[in-house]
Parts: sequence; C-alpha cells; structure tokens
Amino acid sequence: MISNNSSTNRVTALREKLNLSQQEFADKIGITQGALSQLESGKSTLSLSTITKISKEFNVDCNWLILGIEGYDDSHFQNYQKVLESSFIPLVKEEAHAGYIDQCSDEGYINTLDVYKIPGFENGNYRLFEVEGDSMLPTIRPRETVITEQVKDIIQLENGSVCVVVTKDGIVAKRLFRHETTPVSYLFKSDNPEYKTYTIHADDILEVWHVKAKISSITDQESYIQNQRFQSIEDEIRQLKEHINRVLPPQT
Repeated sequence: MISNNSSTNRVTALREKLNLSQQEFADKIGITQGALSQLESGKSTLSLSTITKISKEFNVDCNWLILGIEGYDDSHFQNYQKVLESSFIPLVKEEAHAGYIDQCSDEGYINTLDVYKIPGFENGNYRLFEVEGDSMLPTIRPRETVITEQVKDIIQLENGSVCVVVTKDGIVAKRLFRHETTPVSYLFKSDNPEYKTYTIHADDILEVWHVKAKISSITDQESYIQNQRFQSIEDEIRQLKEHINRVLPPQT
C-alpha cells in the first residue's frame, strides 16, 4: 500500500482535471464510488493495483502518481483527452448547413457544434448530419439524422454507397457512382425516382461522409399507422381474390 497522502491528492487532482465525477472515474478503473471517496478523503490507502489501473486508463506516469514529479505538465493528459473527445460526434443540423460549407475545415468552428455520444461509434472520424428534403425516400426520411464516417479517398468508395457529400453549393445525401466516361466526375443518384441523377466534378466536392446508420424519427404511433395501412391493403387483396374466385368458374 502507498500511504503518502500526496498520492491521494494527485488522484483527486487528476479526476478534477479530466472533469470526471467520482462515479465516472471509479467506473473507469474498476472500483466503487465509495472506495474512491474513501481514498480521496484519506481514509484508505492507494494500492499498487489501483495505481496500475489509473496509469493504464489515463496514460499517467506511475512515478508522478506515487512520488510526484517536479514540472509535471498537461502533456500526460493529452492521449486520454484525445480518446475522450473522439467518443463524441459533432452534429450538423439542417439550419447549419450553409455555415458548415464555409467552415468545414475550421477546427474552431467544428468545436462549436453540439456533440453526442453514440454507442458503437467511438474512436473514429464520425459526423452526424440532419438530412434535408425527401430525395432519399424511402431510405432516409426528411430531417432524419444519419451517422457518417469520413471518406479519405473517394476512389476507394464502393459504387452506389449512400453518402453525405459537402460541395461548394450545398450538403446532399445521395448514392455515389463513378462516372464511366469522365473519371474526375461522380454521379449523384437519389432513391426517390422523382429526382433526376446529376453529375458533380471532383473539384467541387469538399468532403464525403459514408452513411453508416441513421437515427430514425419514426415514432411507435407512426409505425402502428403504417402497419395498419399495410394490413388494410392485404385485406383488400384477399377480398378481391375471394370475389374473383366466386365470380369466375373454376378451371378444369
């Protein structure tokens, strides 16, 4: 056991530096909140096992945690903070599309966007986009939010992939196809047949984000209504078949 009170003080300082509650910090190192509270208050001592867990989880030097190091600075927190920040995904709302086009490469602007944590989408370059219009019906409904991952090399993208594309003129959700006769251009195709396919030159594309999932806005009530409509259609078809069978004589 390490009985130096300065060690427990450094645990508290580390937790507060990372803006974690006692419960959050305790969960990350596999102890109870009560045990951490006892530790920080000096009522219990710091075990080597706990020191090791803290060191691995938060990228902290054990020597600093146990003995303290003169001139210790924030660089010890950088790796952990990067992992923590990468777990949250910025959301580009529909009304923010115009501003995003002008400032999508500005890290300061990106940091002003609301961020959300989506289970299963940690430690990657993800972005949430609220989709405008009905051009991707029935795949994506108007104002649904899609979870996307940045495409670094558009050439490697599979034909027909659903993407959110940031161009100089706007942000659109489309299926992308390589142009067969013009290698530097791409076909943007909608799932809604009412919209025409059009071509965009590669130079006009600022960013491409591959759609990985969506957050549906369909409520249970809407799903129920849709199911009722399908059931009604099926009933009408069944009744029509029964009527035809009664009217037409059986074939021999």
